[in-house]
Amino acid sequence: MSDLYKSHLNWDIQLNFDNLEITKDAVPLPPKIPPRQIIGEKFPKILTRIELLWGTLELHNYLEHTLFTDRSNRHGFPEDVLKALGEIHNEHIWLLKQKNMISVDIWDINK
Repeated sequence: MSDLYKSHLNWDIQLNFDNLEITKDAVPLPPKIPPRQIIGEKFPKILTRIELLWGTLELHNYLEHTLFTDRSNRHGFPEDVLKALGEIHNEHIWLLKQKNMISVDIWDINK
């Protein structure tokens, strides 16, 4: 790269958010609704199954199948339910990893 281009680049960027003002037009974020509440309101049977199977490989397999189905005749979940199921799935994966019930790395599955 020539010196001409190098002289125009300034990588010394500093961000300062201390003086940000919230205007009257700013829209606050909606309060976060816990994932269990979202699922329970729209799909109470799924929530019951999650609660009964929590901490088991059976729930892990159920969530994997529910979230990542290859059946083409499904309509899918509403976006908020899908996000809630994803959060619960991630939390459950973390729990199973802590209990050494599932592998941390995909390449360790057959070990």
